[in-house]
Order: sequence, then C-alpha cells, then structure tokens
Amino acid sequence: MGSDGAVSGPLSQDWREHTYLLTGFLRCGRLMPNGKICNKRLRASKPKGKDYHLYQCQSKGAGGCGGVSRRGDLVDFAISQLVLNFMEARAVFNAPEQDSSWDKEDELSAAIKRRDALTAKWESEEVSNEFFFSALPRLEKTISRLRAEKHRHAASVERQRASSAIDITELRRRWDLPEEEGGLALSQKRAHIREELLAVIVHPAGGGYKPFNPDLLEPVWRED
Repeated sequence: MGSDGAVSGPLSQDWREHTYLLTGFLRCGRLMPNGKICNKRLRASKPKGKDYHLYQCQSKGAGGCGGVSRRGDLVDFAISQLVLNFMEARAVFNAPEQDSSWDKEDELSAAIKRRDALTAKWESEEVSNEFFFSALPRLEKTISRLRAEKHRHAASVERQRASSAIDITELRRRWDLPEEEGGLALSQKRAHIREELLAVIVHPAGGGYKPFNPDLLEPVWRED
C-alpha cells in the first residue's frame, strides 16, 4: 500500500465491476431447521425511492431463505471501520522489533566506562598526563561516533512510525472521500477488504423493526 492509500503489489483479482462495496462478501447467518446457517450470499439492490441500498438473502425460490436483510450503507460503514482498525492494529503489531532497538548500546556503554575509568586513574595520578591525553581523544571520538549513530537510528525509527501513521490516516481520509475528490475507487476499497476478509456473516436481527446493530456482523478474517 502506498502512502496515498492506493493498493500496490499483487492482490487477488476482482474482474467484475461492482456497484456496491460488499457484494460477494456477505453471507446469510440465519439458522436453518437442520441446525446449520443458510450461508447464501446476500444480494444487493436499491429500493425504489430510497437513497440507500439493501443487502438481503435471496428468496427460497432462488436458493436462499429470504430471512436476512440489512441497510447497505450502514453495513458498508461498519465493515469499513472494522477493516481499517484491523489494518492499523496489524501494522503496529507487525512493526519489526529490531527497528525500535539499537544493537550497539553495549558498545557505547563500554566506551563511556573506559573513558570514565581512564579519567579516574588520571585524577588519582595512576597514569601519566602523556598517556591520558593521548588515549582520551580516541575514546571521545568513539563515543561521539556511537552517539551519532544512536541518534540517527532513533530518528529513523521515528520517521518509520510517523510514516505508518500517515499511511493509515491518509487511507482513512481517502476512504471517505468521493472518488472525484481524490477518494479511493470502489475497486481499491474492495481490494483492501479482500486482503483482510474471507466473508462477513450477517446474523438475523429478529422480527419487526430493529435499530442497526453492528454486533450482528461477524467478520471472517484471513489467517495468512
């Protein structure tokens, strides 16, 4: 993924043009008499006179159960947030451990101890001025070099962390923008979702009108 939120690198192909974000991902979670869930793909449609779409299980005649339906824009938003949060958490968790630690800390500590020990011996007149002033510059040079390396490493780690934060922030920003205003194309959003999710099981909300409940959406994450 690039810093602008665009997908880079190989992704599984999505050859067909889709009108809605989660077409093909949603599965019906209604429990059937045989004890298994329906598991049919939800179809997307736009009710006449409405400004939103629906995801719904097909009728029994078409092979489904007809028992699950959800307002599509709310499902799209909920799953988008789940995927973005998952991507952000994974990026933090997978940050290479060696990038946050410096492998020459012991070397720097030893050089400082040698310098301090040399200074203590000189102050107690255990070593001559000639030896002290010839040895000290070499130790100081080593310490300065190692400290500079440590500072460069710390700056590099901070840049990497900032870059990761900018990536996900930029991705979130572009996710919510219309494509004509620089937002991600629907195909790009689907590619990100397809990298993280195998499916989403949509469980029934029960009879009658019920407010939208995102807890009834069960994501099935990829394990690789």
